Amino acid sequence: MIHPDTIVRTVSPLLGNGVFAIRDIPCGTVMVVRDEFDICLPYDDFQKLPDIIRESMETHVYHDREGTLVLSWDHARFMNHSCCSNTMMTDYNLEIAIRDIRAGEQITTEYGLLNVQEPYEIHCGCDGCRKQLRPDDIDKYGNDWDELIKAALLSIPDVSQPLWDMVTPDIKHRLEELRLDKNKYSSVQNLKWRK
Repeated sequence: MIHPDTIVRTVSPLLGNGVFAIRDIPCGTVMVVRDEFDICLPYDDFQKLPDIIRESMETHVYHDREGTLVLSWDHARFMNHSCCSNTMMTDYNLEIAIRDIRAGEQITTEYGLLNVQEPYEIHCGCDGCRKQLRPDDIDKYGNDWDELIKAALLSIPDVSQPLWDMVTPDIKHRLEELRLDKNKYSSVQNLKWRK
């Protein structure tokens, strides 16, 4: 489930739709929580789908750590990539705002954390755009991403959390352990899956 202060709008004819903030959202805000309404298909089952369904879904699904393909049921599936994203997937079954997001700003994520299986070109337009997503992005950038994510996760108690009730008790417990001991952080390296 995606944060309620978001809306889908057209970004451009080339990019299509994206998700935008309708109010200011501070760093440390839980932006997306995977829930029981998300569609989760094992990799082999996904491959058995008719081509037309697979091709349509491929734009909006990601691989989790087990290789399961996940399709968000709400408009979280329209979040676009940016190499300078303002949210990131974590090893806590949630996406977190890694910096303040202003009302009207597009909410973006780092597709390098979503287990891309083949390199593909990107044109996010930000300073430092990598120009290509690669299967080894987690290996190459994971330590830098971990620092951003850890700082944001530690800010969770300091900001309003509309999705907090969606976070499972075991994840809440892990986040409390992290707050008490920063060495308990669970790296994005744990998200990595390869077929």
